[in-house]
Amino acid sequence: MFHFDIIYQIRYGSLFIRTIVIGFIAVVRSRAESNVQAEVQLVFSQTSTEPIPTNSDIVETLKEAAANSTAGFNLTIDATSITVINSMQIIPLIILTSGTFDAVLSIKNSTEFKSRALLIKTGLEPFFLADYPASFSTITVTSFSDGGVKLKSLPKIQNSMDVVFGANAVLPNSAQIVNTVVRAARNNTLLFQIFTSSIIINGTEYSSAEVSSRISVLTASFLVVVSLLVPWFN
Repeated sequence: MFHFDIIYQIRYGSLFIRTIVIGFIAVVRSRAESNVQAEVQLVFSQTSTEPIPTNSDIVETLKEAAANSTAGFNLTIDATSITVINSMQIIPLIILTSGTFDAVLSIKNSTEFKSRALLIKTGLEPFFLADYPASFSTITVTSFSDGGVKLKSLPKIQNSMDVVFGANAVLPNSAQIVNTVVRAARNNTLLFQIFTSSIIINGTEYSSAEVSSRISVLTASFLVVVSLLVPWFN
């Protein structure tokens, strides 16, 4: 699946790492027509600040390459058969941190956005890795906005992010995630302050008063499994 590497590297750059072939299954539609169902894993970087592409983006990228005669893609694919059959699970999380919001933080390609996204990501990930060793994969910061100055008259930044877990993982509940954020907030090594009076998970707001404790360590990675049909020649 060398072509897959080229296609997705062109589309996603350093965010895409490699393709892993899982296997092939013969699919016989009739005596005159036989295909092979290919199942592959697309591995994306878990250290990048860029969000993992959506399932529809992954499928469309492959469809466009297969339909483009100048792309050098010489493998015939049944475009209607391309399906993402296994992808990561995402829990949206919003927290308030110290800092003065600047309009440039709204621009994802700006140096300021990338720098702060990396700061939040590298600060929080060790706590999620410790608490959910078998299921947590990575954090992707999606946006920043003005968090206001209500609490103690300090300027704050609202940090929106996706907390990513394995495709087949048992997801932590909201109380557990709040607990992880609170534990991070109480750690003196972070280069930013977390305000735990407002933690928003999947659109529901919680506070540090609503948590209980738990601990543990390790990592996962971004794997997207894609299934497709290709001709099979005897």
